[in-house]
Amino acid sequence: MTRAEFEGAPLKEKVYKVLEAGKPIADRQFLYFQIRLYALSDFYAEIWYVPSTNQIDRVETLTLDEVLRSYDGMFNISDLLN
Repeated sequence: MTRAEFEGAPLKEKVYKVLEAGKPIADRQFLYFQIRLYALSDFYAEIWYVPSTNQIDRVETLTLDEVLRSYDGMFNISDLLN
């Protein structure tokens, strides 16, 4: 699945794809969201989870530059390149 196909997919399909094929890399919190970053074959995706409602709010794709800005210092860059 390409990034464009992924972005056009329904939320449920995105979640299944990320959990099935993604490699978890890092976690962060923003406001009331718990966000987990995953590496897929040729792009990165975040799952935005709301613990108070036990629901996934959205799945976002990111470029490598966006990953480096959002997760600055949280992991070794070589993790992203392997």
